[in-house]
Amino acid sequence: MQAAELPASNGIGTARGVARMYAALIGDVDGVRLFSPETLALAIAEQTSGVDQVMLVPSRFSSGYMLPTETNAMVGPKSFGHTGRGGSLGFADPEHGIAFGYVMNHIIGGPDDVRPASLVEAVRKSLA
Repeated sequence: MQAAELPASNGIGTARGVARMYAALIGDVDGVRLFSPETLALAIAEQTSGVDQVMLVPSRFSSGYMLPTETNAMVGPKSFGHTGRGGSLGFADPEHGIAFGYVMNHIIGGPDDVRPASLVEAVRKSLA
């Protein structure tokens, strides 16, 4: 699976790498900023919402990113990012100036996997 080239489906990285990529979307990381203010506005602007026909949960999407919902833990209304197979999660929140990356080596996924939500809740509490 890791050798396959499946665009928008099998990105592989470390938690640090995921967080750094999201950080570069909202600010400078080692002199690199990936989004202009106009592109960032598109990343947080809702384009569609409803029940995702693959994951079967309520979802909201901007241009290329998931937006916060009750079932998709992020830290604020301007957060944007994406979940991944088995419970991984990456997102940025320009309002709080943070980026988050979580990956794991044991795939669980589904509604019984509380790992990413509990970590995001800890981040949310630290921001309060």
